[in-house]
Amino acid sequence: MALDFPDPPSEAAWICDRIEAMRGLAFLDAPGNEPRGLSWSDVAILYRSVSRDAGPVVEELRRRNIPYVVEGLNRLFESPEIEAVVAVFDYMAGTLDETELHRLWRRADLIPAAADWGGAVRLLDQRRDIGSGNRWSAYNLQRLYLDFLEALVVREDTIPGQAQRAELVLFQLGKFSQVISDFEEIYFQSEPAQKYDAFAKWLRHQAPGYYADVDGDVGYAQPDAVTISTVHQAKGMQWPVVVLSCLRRNAFPSKRQGGLGLFHVVPDTAVPDADRYRGTLEDETRLFYVAVTRAQKWLFATFSPSDKKLYSKNSDFFVHCTGHARVSTQDPGVPVDADRLPPQAKVEVPQVTLSFSELKYYFECPYAFKMRFLYGFNAPLHEALGYGKGLHDVLAEMHKRALRDDMVHAEEAETLVDRHLHTPYAYPELRAQLRRAAVDAVHRYLRDHGAELPMTLHSEKPIQVHLGEGITVEGRIDLIRRLDTDEVSVVDFKSTGRAQVEDVTRDQLHIYAVGYEELSGENADLIEVLNLDEEGKTTRETVDAELLAATRKSVLAAGDALRTNHLPRHKSWCDACASCDFVALCATADTRP
Repeated sequence: MALDFPDPPSEAAWICDRIEAMRGLAFLDAPGNEPRGLSWSDVAILYRSVSRDAGPVVEELRRRNIPYVVEGLNRLFESPEIEAVVAVFDYMAGTLDETELHRLWRRADLIPAAADWGGAVRLLDQRRDIGSGNRWSAYNLQRLYLDFLEALVVREDTIPGQAQRAELVLFQLGKFSQVISDFEEIYFQSEPAQKYDAFAKWLRHQAPGYYADVDGDVGYAQPDAVTISTVHQAKGMQWPVVVLSCLRRNAFPSKRQGGLGLFHVVPDTAVPDADRYRGTLEDETRLFYVAVTRAQKWLFATFSPSDKKLYSKNSDFFVHCTGHARVSTQDPGVPVDADRLPPQAKVEVPQVTLSFSELKYYFECPYAFKMRFLYGFNAPLHEALGYGKGLHDVLAEMHKRALRDDMVHAEEAETLVDRHLHTPYAYPELRAQLRRAAVDAVHRYLRDHGAELPMTLHSEKPIQVHLGEGITVEGRIDLIRRLDTDEVSVVDFKSTGRAQVEDVTRDQLHIYAVGYEELSGENADLIEVLNLDEEGKTTRETVDAELLAATRKSVLAAGDALRTNHLPRHKSWCDACASCDFVALCATADTRP
């Protein structure tokens, strides 16, 4: 169906009318399946540019309380929840008072019934007291964000409204966590007052444009909500109902833009076939084909004139739709006698690829995994971040050189550390301390294991383990070596005290053993955890066939849990809770001793 409207509000109102009218229509996902009723998440509204065109639909969806998600970080700052969060940092910068902050949080309906608003504000005031003698890193934006949510007891089970809304709110809050990380990775060491002020101004004046039409989501939760997306982001996706909106001339197909561009810097004569990077009508036509083929059953193309003259006429693509014999240009409405069922969101069963770091978080706590990977929350930056990776990179160079019969000697330790150690968030004294610790660790390793360097078989070897049922685990083995007993050992380096629960490491290494078998056709005999700390515990054990089988089952269970969103929290406080970055968002915190 191809329909035109006199103005964008009329177009937006019709789209929302149709979404509401189609909710509950019987739909068959595949032959042989039981039919189900269409739900919010079965609808996608696609645009050539979300940032330019989606405003009227977003406003209408919000007015009608129709749940929606905008793919990527586009239009994030227009949601009431994020406007409230941004206001927290305006308060920290001194440009907003408590009364207005409280109003915005009430308007966003984010304050739980049991919240202590006064206590949360006192927390902000304490963090604004930059004369308390703390190091600058203590004024961590991400930590402030998580602590404020904790002070208000903002959790999945306390967010006002239905459970469906809680999922959407956390999805939005997780996106904002990524925004904080993007800023703080650059300004971590800034003077606190300047950092608060710069972050607040960046959020207001630069971030909305910076994230316009950003392609990727930071988490991969799938809330039951209407999807708003660019056509580019929709590649590879499908929905029962697709609305291809705002088909305007010069917008889709897109008009080549003037102004400063790449070829003002790089001469087009220096780039073979430079025109392909400017975009052509053929490129836009292929993109239009992508858009229309996202619809599994119902496709609606709509047009309304923009108030900007450049976009006031309909697109050639819209005209093409109206000229097609199978496209209706009149809305007959939804048949009153259409089969209907209770709305039921489709539960996708995707191919699941887990990295070992993701798997580690799942084994430690499924709910922390959910916060990190489904909702996209980021952990606060740590001053010593980079130490472990740098030390691992030093050892990787040592072993790769050993494969070329180029053995590292003790006098090279400082040069190796200086080449690989990168600790961008450490203050000068800590950076010097970490450098000394790394040099000592290299000397210690060469003293204890230097004679074993010629036994190296593989270093930093990537593996991919296919466990069946659509589950794949990807990782990188630190070291595979052959011992003087002719046994093959899979080795994992640890460089921080208790960086990982021991049982998780054993599971990880047993999967590595499976990966080595797939890689080489040979069986590993031993697994080792080699701790590089001065008093670190090193463990070595025989590959256990029973544990190997049990670990396979555990990984399959992790994939199934991800597919079904069954990611429960620990029922009571434990060691994993004590070291969790997201315990502030978890009700288990209430059982803290």
